[in-house]
Amino acid sequence: MAKVAITSVKNQPFSQEEIDAAVERTLDDLSYDFSGVRNVLIKPNLCYYWNASTGETTDGRVVCSVIKYLRKKLGEGISITVAEADASAMKTKFAFSILGYDELCQKSHVALKNLSEGSVVQRTVKVGGGELTLPFNEELLNADLVINVPKLKTHNFVGVTCALKNMYGAISKPRKYSYHNNIVNVIVAANKIAPSDLVVVDGLIVRGSCPKKLGVVMAGDNALSTDFVAARAMSFNPKKVPYLNLAAKERLGETENIRLIEDGVTLAEVRRNFPHYSHRMHSISWGLQLKMLRAYTAVSGDVLPPFLEK
Repeated sequence: MAKVAITSVKNQPFSQEEIDAAVERTLDDLSYDFSGVRNVLIKPNLCYYWNASTGETTDGRVVCSVIKYLRKKLGEGISITVAEADASAMKTKFAFSILGYDELCQKSHVALKNLSEGSVVQRTVKVGGGELTLPFNEELLNADLVINVPKLKTHNFVGVTCALKNMYGAISKPRKYSYHNNIVNVIVAANKIAPSDLVVVDGLIVRGSCPKKLGVVMAGDNALSTDFVAARAMSFNPKKVPYLNLAAKERLGETENIRLIEDGVTLAEVRRNFPHYSHRMHSISWGLQLKMLRAYTAVSGDVLPPFLEK
């Protein structure tokens, strides 16, 4: 049975001590067996240069809490790496600096890794009746333990984003917009190639119709199961989110037999307080905006960035 734990950080502004305690509670609730783990890779969501206060990127304080928890469980000698890959409109080295991860990792004495650099290998998996080949960094693939630290937020293109979508961001290829025409299959393939062992969801500041201080931390021992709970927290039916539906068909995890552990806050409370967002209305609005942009380019001779067309 998959487990997903949810708790809250009550007091604002959220202190590091309170976040530490929340992360520890949720991870302890999972009763994960850390036997034999000596090499850990932590994957936050640093999709762009937005500060964590926007609800778009993983708050470094949550990552710091995960690092402290690992050392408490496994000792000071554990090898820990915080890793992210370049994106279509983001260079990881700049994101690490701008978002404070350089300083965080120096103070915590852990390594930083750009997953788009170094030893990258091609891996092929079957998804949806076909095959997909994707590039991944060997340091990610060879880690004893992969901890996925995504955001609790909605997404303009796929509706919701949490653990599974965050591992799509670990694909070593920078220009990931080239995958957008097949993004449902690519998200599932990425998680088949590089599965998460643990998930710690940053819901301190969430992003739905707007950013909001929600003060939530979730943890799960399966990415798909965690995403099903996260989607419900954002008032989505996870079975109607295409990549979650495909991941369930591909048996990436439990979707029905999930033990939900509510510690100081309920899923219903989180759902009630989340800034609700209509993916359908956004799609209609964005379609109209694209039509206007294309009209502008026809008149001006300018061009649209390729990723806007996807």
